[in-house]
Amino acid sequence: MTTATAKFVFLAVILGAMSGGICSKPSYAQEPADEVESLYDRFEDKEEKESQSRQEAKKSQKTIKPSHISDLAQLSPFEDIAVIQRRFLPKTNRFEASLVGTIATNNAFFNTNGAALKAAYFFKEKYGLEFTYMFINSQERTITENLLNVQQIQTSSFVEPKNYMGLSFKWSPIYGKVAWLDNRIVPFDIYFTPGFGMTKTALGKSEMTASLGFGQNFGLSKNWAIRWDFNWNFYQATVINQTTSLEENKFHSDLFLSLGASWYFPEADYR
Repeated sequence: MTTATAKFVFLAVILGAMSGGICSKPSYAQEPADEVESLYDRFEDKEEKESQSRQEAKKSQKTIKPSHISDLAQLSPFEDIAVIQRRFLPKTNRFEASLVGTIATNNAFFNTNGAALKAAYFFKEKYGLEFTYMFINSQERTITENLLNVQQIQTSSFVEPKNYMGLSFKWSPIYGKVAWLDNRIVPFDIYFTPGFGMTKTALGKSEMTASLGFGQNFGLSKNWAIRWDFNWNFYQATVINQTTSLEENKFHSDLFLSLGASWYFPEADYR
């Protein structure tokens, strides 16, 4: 080998070594990044496979629509939710017999109280017809006695109801449950009772009466309930004019508050 050839080979070796040191990265610097990327790829592949597996399993499951309480055992926990809503006290094709005590809350001249018998029949859970007979006892208040005895003012122009008999449509659109002293859950129904009837007054007149009412009952069992009612009766009452001593019509209303108990029969054969 000549001296020129040896110099050329030596120079080539030096340049090759320098080129490798500048252009290439050490293997130990690249290995950590490659391992991290590999871990990311493995986790992504695993999550994708699990997601596909869950979707396929969900598609293969049959949707269960429970029709009986026993079917609830077939539902998957925390995935299928069954909500059962029903009225605790069944009323369809049943009768309701009620006895209530009542007072008039808007009569300024008489202390009016009494008792009422109510009988209802329900075509559906929400709908029924109710017959009411109310016996009313009235006593003059002190102001009324003073008008007659002290000021010699006749009280025949005041309306004094004696009884009421009527028929109403009973609509029960609202029901729910309440807690009683954290010891018992009490179901209830709220109902409305528009109707009409006849009011007999102290003058012996029977007056056509329109009635609006609402109330609430609290179910104690499938057969018994406690109820309260507000009934507002409107009618044109016949009174005696104090000046002319002749009969005339006077618009009057009675607002009755009632409280009592109800019995439902026959025995319910459902729920």
